[in-house]
Amino acid sequence: MAETKEYVWMFDLQDNPMTKDVKEDRVAKVRTLRSVNIEDIARDIVRERTEYRLDTIIGIANLIDEKIRQFVCQGNTVVTGSAQYSPSITGVFTGDTGTFDAAVNALGVNIVPSKALRDEVQKVRPEFTGRVKDLGGARIGLVKDTVTGRTDGSLSPGGIVEVTGNKIRSINADGTAMGKVVLVNTETQAETDITSLAINDPSRLMFAIPASLPQGTYRLRVETYFSNASTRLKSSRVIDYEQDLYVGQAPTTPSGEQTGGDDDDSGQGTFG
Repeated sequence: MAETKEYVWMFDLQDNPMTKDVKEDRVAKVRTLRSVNIEDIARDIVRERTEYRLDTIIGIANLIDEKIRQFVCQGNTVVTGSAQYSPSITGVFTGDTGTFDAAVNALGVNIVPSKALRDEVQKVRPEFTGRVKDLGGARIGLVKDTVTGRTDGSLSPGGIVEVTGNKIRSINADGTAMGKVVLVNTETQAETDITSLAINDPSRLMFAIPASLPQGTYRLRVETYFSNASTRLKSSRVIDYEQDLYVGQAPTTPSGEQTGGDDDDSGQGTFG
């Protein structure tokens, strides 16, 4: 009898942005493990099916991705084993002239999960981490590599990083020094502590990336008791930057675009 595969999604709880007046109302935020690209998928296939060559799988996968983009841009609906891609135009049109206004309308793509993907998701067991993220408006908005000026997530080893956001000043429970700022390796979950902050303000942090930090994908995490200039939190607040960060060159898609960006929690996405 074949063994039924089961997956686990670890999730935190955080404030529900749609019901700000209801303090007890929270939503789940899945804690993603790492960012996976075509090469990672191909390597996994090779481990399971050794008759296939890694470069052959990557080459075919890239060709399929390219054709999906081309067919959608030609005006087709494309259906794969995991999703359906459909061209779309958003925004309101005034009158019956069909005049496209770039200030109001936008070209995009609707992506809907397939039945096979929906069925696979039914095998997931959700598990609460026990962590409630009471962010209270705190967020990391942008991470910038000051060496290159890039904000796509790529970081220079030994370089200076500027972090901007809201309520991100990192302090201890007694209001002194700095709290905890770490880079979490998304593959191994190993944490690298940032031991010094050149700037530690409510809306701006600045620190150096350790020159010895191995190349890889990381998640920035700030732990702080800061609430405002006159108030500290009773328990620490953990703020994660939702975009993956890369020490070294950020991975690229087959089209040459940098990967990364916020996760989309919905079943359907519109991209343009």
